[in-house]
Amino acid sequence: MNRRAFFKTATLAPGPRLRPGAGVTSDALVPYTEPLDRAAAAHLLRRMHLGAAPEAISSATGKRAPNVVAEAIVEALNKRLPRHPEWVDEGVPKPSAPRAEREAYDASKQGRLLYYRMDWVHELRSQGLRERMALFWSSHFATATSGYEFIPPYAVRYLHLLRQHALGNFKTFVYEIGLNDAMLVYLNGNTNEAGAPNENYARELLELFTMGQTTRDGTQNYTQQDIEEIARALTGWTTNPHKLNVKFRSALHDGGSKTIFGRTGTFRYDDVIDIIFEERATEIAEFICTKLYRALVYDTPNQPTVNALAAVFVENNFEIAPVLEALFASQHFYEPQWRGAQLKSPMALFVGMLRDLHITANYDDLLYNVVLAGRQTGQYLLDPPNVAGWPGHRHWLDTNAYATRNTSAEILVQGGVTNLDPFDLLPVAEQLIDPTDGMAAFRLPVALAQHLLPFPLALLPLDAPADDFAGDLLNNPLPDDIVQGPAYQRTLARIFLAGTPWYEWNIYEDDAIAQVRRFVAFLTRLPEFQLY
Repeated sequence: MNRRAFFKTATLAPGPRLRPGAGVTSDALVPYTEPLDRAAAAHLLRRMHLGAAPEAISSATGKRAPNVVAEAIVEALNKRLPRHPEWVDEGVPKPSAPRAEREAYDASKQGRLLYYRMDWVHELRSQGLRERMALFWSSHFATATSGYEFIPPYAVRYLHLLRQHALGNFKTFVYEIGLNDAMLVYLNGNTNEAGAPNENYARELLELFTMGQTTRDGTQNYTQQDIEEIARALTGWTTNPHKLNVKFRSALHDGGSKTIFGRTGTFRYDDVIDIIFEERATEIAEFICTKLYRALVYDTPNQPTVNALAAVFVENNFEIAPVLEALFASQHFYEPQWRGAQLKSPMALFVGMLRDLHITANYDDLLYNVVLAGRQTGQYLLDPPNVAGWPGHRHWLDTNAYATRNTSAEILVQGGVTNLDPFDLLPVAEQLIDPTDGMAAFRLPVALAQHLLPFPLALLPLDAPADDFAGDLLNNPLPDDIVQGPAYQRTLARIFLAGTPWYEWNIYEDDAIAQVRRFVAFLTRLPEFQLY
């Protein structure tokens, strides 16, 4: 089944159409009003998306950050959600169904989930902020396909919910995720009944999804009794894998009195969400804004900035978009120390390559190989390692993972994967330089390195190759601009040319793009390529 046949032409309902929130007055979030240079524009796009295409960087360069960010947020909020698979309403066959039907369904599950992961890679590559944030929330509100018996429609409904609320209202998001069938099954909410309460979801609702165990000063945000009472309040919700619905059954609900955060009543699900947001608003705001900061800026939070973001969150009634707008448009976000300070997740690494380099050839095979590379390097879409999600940052790397990431990136570039052609890098080269420029042999390696690496090239610890420039340098001397220019320019050119005389190199010669490909593969092996 090809990808087009796999998805219906109908679309799921669009997400909420909201206007980003009010302006920010905190000193920690002073807007960055200087026109974006190319490096600042690339930094913004790499953090808002996964990767940054050359034309997107060019488009943002010269504009002011608040305008670029506002446009990206409005687009993310208003764009229709992706098409859904043709089997989205196909439930699990009942035990009474013919054996052949049950076996066929079981045999189809992994293939359907694989195609759905491939489609998510497509959306991550082709879309922007909404998909990047859906990926973030898939680690925050973590589920795993194995935890809900690999039922494919559950995965669709789960990811749809993440997309729908990715920049929306967080309180609504929390309410909806707790009644999502994937989450109900994954954390046993569907077996939480009066007389036999299951505390799993109640505990994670507080510890991982909203407020964390303690405040910054170590004060406990909740007690074990709060968990037990919340579990009782959440009783009665059931799932049906055959009909694919979620229902509240009053006969399974504990209607007795409960005390939560010092408040007493015959609380139900709706009441629990209201109570935790009313009683722990500050704690929720700081917890979520800390996670956003760690994901989008740096792993060690800057507390004044987090506090300012939390204030924006509360002031805007827990709307996510105003927080992102304030952060991405702030002077703090553009400080040089944050550029290249984050380790790429596998999806940021591999999907970023597709966006950075304009890769679309052999598309279904390419999507498959990115899903596979993500799995091999620790980020299998729809399957975080546990309910705490992917730990991220330095946890993405160890000795084995680093080697695998390097190898996988190079294999993708060079086409050393079954059914995958080598990347065609002519389009990106034509975007980065004027191919007819007589100095193209010097300009292209520098442009590629600047495009793919997040640091000033003067800071790169490059080892010059043993061989010098080849050819007749007496009659074709190096241009004065190169001789008198920075050393990294000559080093990159020598690595790039690899023995080809500079004056003979032409991007339209037969082997030129293979040479570009080898140079890009070299860049992917640099430690700096792992950062963004």
